[in-house]
Amino acid sequence: MKEIKIDNCPYCGATEFTKGYQTAQGSMYPQTFGLKLGCPIEHTICTECGSIVHSRVTKIERFK
Repeated sequence: MKEIKIDNCPYCGATEFTKGYQTAQGSMYPQTFGLKLGCPIEHTICTECGSIVHSRVTKIERFK
């Protein structure tokens, strides 16, 4: 998976970020479930203001 480069928080301008993961009830599922499972969502979070500045699913192959 290609890494997304974020230089500054669009809300406060800070340059420090951390990753967080949303799982369980917050998992993302394909439009048609079938036998495909959901997957966690990875968030990039500004450590200064706490804003989520980017989100993506961790296993894109489950959506193809």
